[in-house]
Amino acid sequence: MARRSVGIRRDSAETRDRLLDTAALLLAERGTAFTLPDLARAAGISSATVYRHFADVQEVHREFYYRLIDELVDDLGNVSARARGRRRFEAICDRWAACAALWGRAATHIRSAEGFLARVHHADPPTSTLFGILEPAIEEIIEDGTIPAQETDYAVLIWITIFDERVIVDLSETLRWSTKRIARTLSASVLGALGGDPAA
Repeated sequence: MARRSVGIRRDSAETRDRLLDTAALLLAERGTAFTLPDLARAAGISSATVYRHFADVQEVHREFYYRLIDELVDDLGNVSARARGRRRFEAICDRWAACAALWGRAATHIRSAEGFLARVHHADPPTSTLFGILEPAIEEIIEDGTIPAQETDYAVLIWITIFDERVIVDLSETLRWSTKRIARTLSASVLGALGGDPAA
């Protein structure tokens, strides 16, 4: 689900990826307090090259966010294709916790002020795509009786809320929990919040 334009030169795409990788480090270290010249220095690339790729630092934030959601959706889609029902739900939770532990610190600084469901209803591309991975998993655990019948929009919202990257970063970095423990505990919290029996 790469967002690269068709026909983009390989070296140009590699430079853009390098800039976004560097942006992730800067976001994790400094939050949004960096400029395009700062990004250029940190990446070891000329400012002129950075300005050829991005009009402003907000575009860097947006493209970084789009890339990480694309990668998350790809990971969750690949995992979820191998299982059904509760096994699929738990596999998604495992992968989600592992991914968010890697990029969660950077992502916390560029969160949207708009609600998740509002972004889905406005057809925001990365949010809608993520919702498209999670909703079928919710439908399956309703069908297999893991949780009672309910509105899937609400159920996905609860899942997203409990798996907030700030929560995952806090558990990983502050409490030093393993990603496996984070996934197991948060998935049980999601099931409990949605009326299921986490221990079943």
